[in-house]
Amino acid sequence: MSTSLIYHTQGLRDYQYVTKKNGAGKIFITIELKHSCLRCPACGSYDFTSFFLKERKIKGIPLGNKKTVFIIRVRRLRCRNCGAERQERISCVPAPKARYTKALARSVIEMRPKMSIKDVASHFGLHWDTVKEIEKNYLERKYRNIRLRDVEVIGIDEVHTGQGFLTVVRDLNSGAVLHVGEGKGADSLAQLKKRLAVSKCKIKAVAVDLAPSYTAWIKENIPNANIVYDHFHLIKLMNTKIDNIRRKTMNEADEEMKKMLKHKRFLFLKNIENLESDGKQELEKLKEMFSDLGTATFMKECLRRIYSIAENRNEAKIAFEHWCKIADETGIGSLVNMAKTIRRHLDGILAYWTEGKLTSAGMEGFNNKLRWLIGQAYGYRDDEYFKLKIFDLPTINTRKAI
Repeated sequence: MSTSLIYHTQGLRDYQYVTKKNGAGKIFITIELKHSCLRCPACGSYDFTSFFLKERKIKGIPLGNKKTVFIIRVRRLRCRNCGAERQERISCVPAPKARYTKALARSVIEMRPKMSIKDVASHFGLHWDTVKEIEKNYLERKYRNIRLRDVEVIGIDEVHTGQGFLTVVRDLNSGAVLHVGEGKGADSLAQLKKRLAVSKCKIKAVAVDLAPSYTAWIKENIPNANIVYDHFHLIKLMNTKIDNIRRKTMNEADEEMKKMLKHKRFLFLKNIENLESDGKQELEKLKEMFSDLGTATFMKECLRRIYSIAENRNEAKIAFEHWCKIADETGIGSLVNMAKTIRRHLDGILAYWTEGKLTSAGMEGFNNKLRWLIGQAYGYRDDEYFKLKIFDLPTINTRKAI
C-alpha cells in the first residue's frame, strides 16, 4: 500500500499513507492530510501550529472482497495570523458528518441504476438509509435548477400513487419532467407558476385532460398557449358514458337479461379491432338485444374514426358537429351529455389538428412507468425522495436484460 495507490484506487488526492492493518474481512488504512494541504480553516493562512486531536473512521471503496476503512488522523490548528483554533477540514468526505468518501458516494451512484438499494448497501457495507441519502443528495443537486426557457410544448396530467394524487408536468418534446406537485388541480401547480414567470419561457401548446381546474390555470398563467384536449381522454370519457348506460340497462333488466350482460363490461369498452372474432360476434349479438348500448358503442367507434379520417381542423369540426347532432337525436341521456361536453371543449379538441396532432399519450405511458417505480419499492416513505425519483424516471430503463 502507498500514497499513490490510495490516490488511484480511492481518489484521495490530498492524503498520504501512514500504515495499514488487516481485520476480519476489512482493511484498516491510516492516512493523514499532507502538510502542504494544511491551512487555517478560518482565513486560509499557512502560518499555524498543529497537534493531533483524534482519529476518525471513514468507509472507502472495497479492495477486492474486503471492505476498506480509512482511519484519518485529524489535527487541530492554531493560526498565528487570525488567532483561530479549529479542526482541519476533511476534504475526502462529501459532508462534514459523512462517514464515507466522495469516491464511495460516486460508486454508489454508478451502481444504483443496476442494483437495488439493498444490494448496493450489502456490496459496500453501508446502511440502507445511507445509500438512499447518497442518491437523494445526488438527485437534489442534479434537479435543483431545471431549465424552462426553451420549453415550448408541455403536458399536464395527474396520477394516483396509492397514497394520494400527484400532478406531473413534462416537456413533450424532450420527455423531461418539469414539475411534480402534490394533489391535483391549480394548487398543485403553484410552484410551477413562479418558475414560469422567472424563466420567461414561451409555451406554445399544453396537452391536458378535460379537467376544468387545469384549463382555468392555463388560461390565467399561460394565456398565449393553445390548450389541446387529448383524444385519449375524450375516448376515455366516452367509455365512461357507455359504462353508465350499461349499468342503467342492467338495473332495468330482468334476471335473465342481467345474466347476459354480467362480466361483459370490457367487451363494450375495448376498441373493436382489439377484440377476438368470438368477442366481436358476442358484442354484435348484445348490441342487437340492448339498443341503447348498441347505439352508444356505435357512436364511440364513430368518434374514434374522426381522429383517423379528418385531415385538418375544418374537416374535424364538421365531423364533430355532425356527431353531436346525431347524439342529440338518439335521446339517450349519456350521449346528449357527451355532445354538450364536446361542444363546450370543441376549440381544445380541434387544437389536436392545429398543433400537428399533438397528443399526451407520452404522459399516459409515463404514468405507467411511474406505477412501475412505485411497485419496485412497494411505496415510498420519503416524499421528497419519491419526487426526485420521478424527475429521474425518464433516464431509467424499466426493461432489464436477462
